[in-house]
Amino acid sequence: MTRPSWHRLLVTVVVVLLALTAALWITSVVLAPADGRNTAGLFVGWAMFALVGAIAVGVVDFFVRPLGGRSGDADVIADAEQARTGSTRTR
Repeated sequence: MTRPSWHRLLVTVVVVLLALTAALWITSVVLAPADGRNTAGLFVGWAMFALVGAIAVGVVDFFVRPLGGRSGDADVIADAEQARTGSTRTR
């Protein structure tokens, strides 16, 4: 799996976890009056867990993407430069 693919996967996981965080928090707000503080607290706890997970995956993504050197756009530009000049060196 290439680094840009890892980046896309990790960003998708972060977005899903943030959406889950929002859904769980909204559920806790809706359930608080009807089912009491214990149920609401349970959903808030899961929302916080999802948020911490999103932050952790985001940190991993931060370190995964730059390690590949060139990004996908840079690869396209470098390939075009190499086809044009025979070298990827810039001035």
